[in-house]
Amino acid sequence: MSQLIDKRRKTNKTLELYLTPVLNIFLNIIPLLLVTTVFVQTSVINLSLPSQPAAGSASAQAHQAEKSPERKREQFLILSISAKGFYLILGDKLLKIIPKSGNDYDFDKLEAILRKVKEAFPEQESIIIESEDDIIYDHLIHTMDRCRACGLVNIILSASKS
Repeated sequence: MSQLIDKRRKTNKTLELYLTPVLNIFLNIIPLLLVTTVFVQTSVINLSLPSQPAAGSASAQAHQAEKSPERKREQFLILSISAKGFYLILGDKLLKIIPKSGNDYDFDKLEAILRKVKEAFPEQESIIIESEDDIIYDHLIHTMDRCRACGLVNIILSASKS
């Protein structure tokens, strides 16, 4: 009987794990992954979005901001984008209507007019962009880019009532 126990003990071999090949693979993969990683630079556009989706038009928001006691009365510059073109409003006064040229918006004319407005009101840095629901997002982004190029860096987005 003791011989059987001895045979069992002799047959139990200890298994060794060879981790060297696995570690070599990891050591080769890590630099490869670091070299092939694409580093993306994200650009940020500072926006002031409306607090509620159905908050109303930009002129209503401007009127509410004028009523606040801590805020002095100022002229709000509103750029309305519609299917017919751009409408530029300063306070309660319609400054300019920029119709579409064919099927495209006239962004060059918009930028020229915004530059004139900025020259007339150099302290003006805010603009409210009001757009209809069916305006293509790309047109909205191009409009925001043109506003920032003219020095109107504080952009507030608003939905149109229509």
